[in-house]
Amino acid sequence: MSAVWEDVKGRKIFKAATLYAAVAWGIIQIADILLPVLRYPEWVMSSMVLVAFSGFPLALIFGWMLDYKNERAVLARDDYSGEIKSSISSRFIEFSVILTFGAGAAFLYFNSANQPVQANIEPLPSVQQLMAPFGEQKTIAVLPFASFGSSQKDEYFADGLSEELLNVLARNKNLRVAARTSSFQYKNKNINVKNIAAELGVQYILEGSVRRSGELIRVTAQLIKADEDVHIFSSSWDRNTNNIFKVQDEIAQSVLDTLEIKLLGKTEQRQSGIGTNDIGAFAEYSRGVTFIRNRSKEDFAKAIIHLNNALTIDTDYAEANAKLAQTYLLQLSYGLVERENAFKLAKPNIEKALLLNPELPEGHAVKGLLLWQASDTTKENPEESNKLLQQAKYHLNKAIELNPSNAEAYMWYGTILQKEGQLTDGSRLYKKAFEIDPQAAVVGYNRAMDLIRVGNYQEAMRVFNIMVRNNPNYANAYQIAGDVSYSVGQLDQAYKMYQKIAELSGDNVEWLRNANNILLPIGNFELAQQNIDTLAKSQNLKYGYKDMVSQLQAQLWLASKNYLAFNQWTDSFDENSKDWDERLWRGLSSITKKEWQRAAEELEVSYNLMMANKVERKDEMTIRIQLLLAKAFKETGDRIKSDSYLNTAATEIDKLVKESGFSSQVLRYQQAAHAAIADDTLKALGLLRQAIQEGFVDVWMVEFDPSFDGVRQDPTYAAIIREFNAKMNLMRLNISSQSDKFAVGQ
Repeated sequence: MSAVWEDVKGRKIFKAATLYAAVAWGIIQIADILLPVLRYPEWVMSSMVLVAFSGFPLALIFGWMLDYKNERAVLARDDYSGEIKSSISSRFIEFSVILTFGAGAAFLYFNSANQPVQANIEPLPSVQQLMAPFGEQKTIAVLPFASFGSSQKDEYFADGLSEELLNVLARNKNLRVAARTSSFQYKNKNINVKNIAAELGVQYILEGSVRRSGELIRVTAQLIKADEDVHIFSSSWDRNTNNIFKVQDEIAQSVLDTLEIKLLGKTEQRQSGIGTNDIGAFAEYSRGVTFIRNRSKEDFAKAIIHLNNALTIDTDYAEANAKLAQTYLLQLSYGLVERENAFKLAKPNIEKALLLNPELPEGHAVKGLLLWQASDTTKENPEESNKLLQQAKYHLNKAIELNPSNAEAYMWYGTILQKEGQLTDGSRLYKKAFEIDPQAAVVGYNRAMDLIRVGNYQEAMRVFNIMVRNNPNYANAYQIAGDVSYSVGQLDQAYKMYQKIAELSGDNVEWLRNANNILLPIGNFELAQQNIDTLAKSQNLKYGYKDMVSQLQAQLWLASKNYLAFNQWTDSFDENSKDWDERLWRGLSSITKKEWQRAAEELEVSYNLMMANKVERKDEMTIRIQLLLAKAFKETGDRIKSDSYLNTAATEIDKLVKESGFSSQVLRYQQAAHAAIADDTLKALGLLRQAIQEGFVDVWMVEFDPSFDGVRQDPTYAAIIREFNAKMNLMRLNISSQSDKFAVGQ
């Protein structure tokens, strides 16, 4: 065998393999050092390794052909029997090596071809790092430049100049720039600069004007320190309009240079612009962005028309591609289209936007939105869902890095964190988004709903007032006022606000959902069932709302003590369901039957599924399940587990109260449930009464909740329920006297 090996080493095939391996290894080592420095994408290095490995069998075949040529000369000699025997053994080894490397190359090729290319996800910064300004951060708003020309093109030029200045300034981390949505609210409005600055929360205002005379154009810009009404600088530029976009770029750069000297100190700036050299494309884009802001079905449709018009004019308009993709995905968020259709339309536009401009903040933001929405489709695979969420956060972080004044990126990032249970960090990002874009209705809506969650109703109503002042016909704004009223127990006032939503939007689906939240506390179960039946039959039921109808039905069954129907529904679930909601409902079903061991098992599965890859989650739902587990294990006699869950719930309640600013009556209710399980009847009843006095109205939950089993025989408990029912009777009278809108299903 050693003789055969020595023969193989002397052949050309061995020498070719050695030479090829040495050269390929050297090239790969050099590439491994240089490619990251030159900022080439990761797939370039992977492709080089694949090519190098695939080429190895070819080098072996080339060496083998040289050996074959030499052997023919050997076979021509008289005595060649030994050479033949050696040649056969050597040839077997050579073929084995070639086949092995060939099979390896084929495996690598087909494996890589079937694997999606993944972005290199870098470690994400903390929320504190994400929000930290560089040095002393100044705040500024760029108002739309006024156009005093007679041509509409002059107005587009003025808007484009304002937009370019806003985009360039927004990329400077030493500045917090009010978002376009907010600053463009003041177009053609004669409002004092001090008032504008106060409403936008900025120190400085940049404003200007455009005037035309024939082929000449004069642009004036001035920077004002708003609180003192002092002009930091004022300059004018006279230009010929032969190349309108060149003029726009020159003036924007000149204004920026002046700002750097007067306000910031010289800082490195990325190139920016409005993304197109066609004024018509920009005009269509601007109209589309304006309609997106309103977040209604009709306005989304109009936005799509204008953005497609922009792309018809300029197919390489990256910003328009990104905004068009965003519109499709927002239609999905609002339940207006099917998920598959939204993804099919949005993905090509996102890919093209980032291909045209890999550093486009809007492109990365909307890709983050897409990945976040895609994670909802993989809930039964927590690992895959978490992977998509990490990628979503990477792209949203990238958007913020490229444009620290991108309010929507902060808002979407905050929503992801809150869904993961990182409530405090999510709130910080909502607040940051609102600081950047206080006039944007959707940003205000998310900020206000988060304030309601933590019980800051006064601040939530301040945000509501800003929203309705800007747009009194924005239907979702009244959800804020309705939820605040509901949270403090004013169901009649909540009814008025929810009715306003239905009147403005014509959306009976939302009205029926909100109405049922009021019908359960006042005990009108018959009408609640009619509303649910109407929802179930609705042809206009939004995508994804079928689960909501099921949950409304389940709540009604529990509130009306129709446990038979509730248990039949939960029995229809898959025995091995991976949906934490279904396992929770099944746990509650076991509680109605007093099957405590089964209840404990189902609730633990639900809790573990909920916490999978979301170990930081701590919210009202996790606490509720912990309390139910504490009660279930207490009933089974497992005091160790019961006390463990009870202590964990107590720790999380205290943490939410201290860190998240919770003063919510719902949390007070959970404190009462905790005390009841711990057999502290006096404390439990005191906290329950306090929760109701503060506005807790879902007393049907108390009637069902097994946590209160030990206190229901106490006379004080009966007195609390009587007081609550008297209050609800008054609410029922106030509501019935307003209108018959509850009968919307007629």
